[in-house]
Order: sequence, then structure tokens, then C-alpha cells
Amino acid sequence: MNKELSRREFVKLAGAAVIGAPFAGLFFEGGAAAGDGFYFLQLTDTHWGFDKPAINPDFAGTLKKAFARVNALPRQPDFIVFTGDLTHTTDDDKVRRQRMFEFKEMVKGLTVQNIKFLPGEHDASLDGGKAFQDFFGATHYAFEHKGVHFIALDNVSDPRGIVGDAQLAWLHDELKKLAANDRLIILTHRPLFDLAPDWDWATRDGGKVLELLAPFHNVSVLYGHIHQVNRQKTGAIEHNSAMGLMYSFPAPHAVPKKAAIPWDPTHPYAGLGYREAQLAPAAAMTLVEIPLVAKAAAAAGDAVIAVTAKQFEFKPSEITVKKGVPVVLAFTSLDKTHGFNCPGLKIRTDIPPGKTTEVRLVAEQTGRFPFHCDVFCGDGHEDMTGTIIVTE
Repeated sequence: MNKELSRREFVKLAGAAVIGAPFAGLFFEGGAAAGDGFYFLQLTDTHWGFDKPAINPDFAGTLKKAFARVNALPRQPDFIVFTGDLTHTTDDDKVRRQRMFEFKEMVKGLTVQNIKFLPGEHDASLDGGKAFQDFFGATHYAFEHKGVHFIALDNVSDPRGIVGDAQLAWLHDELKKLAANDRLIILTHRPLFDLAPDWDWATRDGGKVLELLAPFHNVSVLYGHIHQVNRQKTGAIEHNSAMGLMYSFPAPHAVPKKAAIPWDPTHPYAGLGYREAQLAPAAAMTLVEIPLVAKAAAAAGDAVIAVTAKQFEFKPSEITVKKGVPVVLAFTSLDKTHGFNCPGLKIRTDIPPGKTTEVRLVAEQTGRFPFHCDVFCGDGHEDMTGTIIVTE
């Protein structure tokens, strides 16, 4: 079977993650958009210069692998946006600039050269964004692409983790140019809401930004900083963080103290990846998370179906596969530890938060096979069920 056709068939069968709902859908590469639609990539938290092998022994090669994978996409994106922490922090200005130079040189190897850059606190908080601006330009800006308005905000150059009055005034003026129903995507590094302030996962004056955005009906925020997928809403505004490309963090407050998740040699590159954002006229934005998996099954071209678990549902709750066609089920918990148990297909795994758990499936018979969560997760646990449908 043709590899790309196989992935597209699974897209139709399993569906993709629609913004505004917990992530559910199929990992595939090079998403197509109909009509005047388009797609772009979000890469974040690349941390070039990081050098702790206990966290990522391939710290010098991971980013290059990701860029190679992007270049291999069958359909290239309209543009790529890096949402901060391009480089790893250093007190040495000379080293900081060297890292930025090296990162910029690597980016030149990407096929797509329409690239937008945002700073992260590792890039900008120690020098007010000076080195970043010298290499990559403005730290905040606005642009339009095929009728969609994008605004990039800088909430990191000030070491207090704020946007600041001057930028808020600029944002106010930019928003005055737009109608309430215009499609608006905000790009930033830190979350604009208080996700976990004690973990530094917040923007101190983010509430003022959200007040300015409140009159608009079609607003999405894409950000980085927390090195994992997280979906939240404040009012009508969707907030979507993405996986990082150097190391991952546990889910908010899943552990007493925030710390990078150590390397798991049985699941190399777990929790690392990038995002496709697909937009089409008169349709919700679709976000597809692409893991940087290194398992032989995925490398061989198996389709990878993402399944998220959250009290008290799996997304998707109905998964369709073909008899004899191998797939990898990539499980992610958005809140706490869950279990996945499909007795009819002899699949059983725990799904802890903060990592991706992969199970390879080659169904040998057709039919409908119920699955359920077998780790008690609270009142409503019994409703956490679904079905795998195996077709000819």
C-alpha cells in the first residue's frame, strides 16, 4: 500500500483534532487544505545549546532530525513559526550570539524560507531581546496570510514575564484595524492565562491582553514554553501549547516540582514533536501534533493514530483501522494517569501524563472491539469507553 495514501485514508477514517476540543485524531505529515485554505507549522522550544545527556543524549542531533522530517513533507507548509526558546539560556553574551548564529544557519537548510521567529525567555530575558533582534528581527509584529490575521506578542524580553504597557498600546492599535468576526491567531511564547504561575507558566499582565481580545469572536492562541500539548479556554479564546523539540515537562502540577523529564531509552524522543495548523475557509482550525518518534514501526511508515485521555473520555472514542495494516496508537493523557484496555485485541497499557505511550497494533480479524479505561479516575470513570473498528 502506498504510504501517503494510507495516511490520508486514516485521516478520513479517524479525523483530526479540531481546535476547541481536547486533541484527538491522526498524526500525518503534509496536511492538505481545500480551496483557499493553507497550513503552517509551529515548532517551539528547540533550545539549541542544551547539553544534558540525562535529559536528551541526542541534544546535538534532535533538531536536525526534526528539520529533515519537515523537509521530507510531501506538501510543504505556507510558512513556519518558531514560538520561542530557539536557544538555551546562557549568561555569556558571546555564547548566546554564537548559539543564535548556529541556529539561524541550520534554519537556512529548511526548504520553506517563509519563517517567523518569536523569542523565548531563554533567548531574550537576560539582554532585553537585543541579541534576538540582531539575528531575527522584531520581537513583536503582525501579519496577514490569506485572510487570517496573525499577531506575535513578546512576553519574555522583560524578565518579569510581562507584555508591558508599550506593547499593549501597540496591540490595541492593531486590533482597531480588525472586525469582531475576523479570524485572529495570536502567537506567543508564554501562556497568556495563569496555567501554573508557581511554575512560571503565566504572563503577569496576560489578563490585559485577554481583555483586549475579548470583543473578538474567532481567536486562537498558539504558544510554547511548557513543552507539551495543553488545551484551555478563557471565555471564547482557545489556548493551545505545543510539544517542544529538545525535552518535555510533566503536566502542570503532576509532580511537586517542575523538572525536565529524563530520557527514556525504551521510548526515545517521547514527548517531542511539532505541530501542523490547518486552516480552510468557513471551518475551524485543525491542529495535528506530529511526534518525533524513533520506534522502528513508525520509521517503517506505519500510520500513527493519536489518542488522548482525559476525565472522562478518550478522543477519538471510535478508532477505525484495517485488518492486517499496522498502526501505532500514540496515547497521551491531558490530566492524570489513565489506562487503555481493549481485551478483544489484547491491548493494555497505562497512560501517564507528560509522555506519549505507543502501542503497535496489527488487527487480525474484522469486527468491533470495545475498549475502556481500567485505572479509576473519578466519578464518571465508567463512561470512559470507546470502540476500535477493524474493517477489511
